[in-house]
Amino acid sequence: MAQIRRFSESLPMLLLKARETAMAYFRPSLQEHGLTEQQWRVLRALNEFGEFTAAGLARECVILAPSITRILRKLAAEDMVDVGRSRIDGRELQVRLTQRGKAVIDKIAPISEVQYGLIRDRLHPDRLEELYRLLHEFVELDGQPTREDSR
Repeated sequence: MAQIRRFSESLPMLLLKARETAMAYFRPSLQEHGLTEQQWRVLRALNEFGEFTAAGLARECVILAPSITRILRKLAAEDMVDVGRSRIDGRELQVRLTQRGKAVIDKIAPISEVQYGLIRDRLHPDRLEELYRLLHEFVELDGQPTREDSR
C-alpha cells in the first residue's frame, strides 16, 4: 500500500518535471524571439486550428481566463493576433492569427522541429509514441475520478 500512496503523491510532481524537461528544449528559442510559453501555445493553437473564441482558446491552451485576456492584449498590440467581437454572439471575442503571427510561427517552427527530433532520437520513436499514447489516455480521464476509480 505504501508503494501506491508514494506513486500517487509523486505523479503530479513527476508530470511537472516532465513538462520542465520538455520545455527546456524549446524555451531558449521562444525567449530568443521574445515570446513566453503561453504566447507560443496561443499562436500554435491558432495556427493549427484556425479561429477560436477567447474562452475556447483558453481551454485549448490550458490558460486561465484572466491570463488569456492579458496574453491576447499583448499579442494584438504586437499585431500577431486579431481580436474582434463574434458576429454570432457579440459577447464573445473571436481570435485569429495575423500575417505577422504566421510569420513568427514560420520562423520558430523549424527550430522546434529540430528540438522535437532531438527528443525523438534520445527517447526512441517507439517509446515516444507510447508516451504520447499514455499521456492522451491520461488526459482523457479529465481529472474527474469516479467512485470505481478510487477503489
